[in-house]
Amino acid sequence: MPAKKPAKAVAAPKKPRQPRAPMSPEAKARIRRTVTNVFYATLVSAVSVSGFVASQRYVDKIEHTDTPPTVAIAGGAPAWMNPAIEEQILSLARPKTASQATDRDVLAQQAKSLATSPWVREVKTVRRAYQNGPGDVIEISADFRTPVAMVRWQDTYWYVDAEGVRLPEHFNAAQVHQMLLAGGKPTFRIIEGVAHFPDESGKPWPGKDLRAGLELIALLSDKAYADQITRIDVGNYDGRANANESQINLITRYDTQVRWGQAPSSRAFFVEQRVDRKLDVLQQACRQTGRVDMNLPWIDLRFDSTTAPNQRASLDVGR
Repeated sequence: MPAKKPAKAVAAPKKPRQPRAPMSPEAKARIRRTVTNVFYATLVSAVSVSGFVASQRYVDKIEHTDTPPTVAIAGGAPAWMNPAIEEQILSLARPKTASQATDRDVLAQQAKSLATSPWVREVKTVRRAYQNGPGDVIEISADFRTPVAMVRWQDTYWYVDAEGVRLPEHFNAAQVHQMLLAGGKPTFRIIEGVAHFPDESGKPWPGKDLRAGLELIALLSDKAYADQITRIDVGNYDGRANANESQINLITRYDTQVRWGQAPSSRAFFVEQRVDRKLDVLQQACRQTGRVDMNLPWIDLRFDSTTAPNQRASLDVGR
């Protein structure tokens, strides 16, 4: 008996297509805004890419120069810095070959080289600047070591800063005489009689005697009579030559002596007069006689009564 054929599936009757609801004005406005935003975003992107490519081509064109950039100190050199010292510093930051204006490796290398200078305490910034063209100047900003005194070692006079660091600049006696006494006022005071010499420039000058001399220079720097004092003699610091004599002496421009005594930072008040009392003596002496030495070959500030050669001082000061 033949097998029965499966019955054909009967398709469900199709539902009539419903007419599409008309789009609201708000929906149409949203679509228009979206299309417009996409268009403008695409346009801005295209313009930005085009501008970047054009600017990059311009930079590529200008950054290839034939000459190395010049070097300058930001804001100009400090007042104390003479052209020779300025050139010493700038030469370390001056590239020897031309480079791209956008090459940061050059700036990093010049900053590293600049930091080796004894004149530089700290490098702050090294950057490209515009003078006649983009990047044609390297501008440096640094914390420089300012000379505050000259230290005599044998027949040579060396600059030191307030921290006692020896600087490269040095002079002979004739140069110092011309520099320091021009016009009758010292430009830098001399510390003499130090016991040690440092190994190289840029390193602290060893010895507490030098520190004591720098203390006195700082102590006297704002005093009206300071220009009368040209040298600080620390040859007997800590009584190393004679325990009974003054450890530090001030030498005046009249080639007379003010016997100061121990370092200002010493706390042995029971041995000598206090620092403020010594300063009072100098101020009163200058007010009454016009000179810190009281017009005498020497005066001694160490004791309660100011003493002078073979007599008490002619002025009743320091009491």
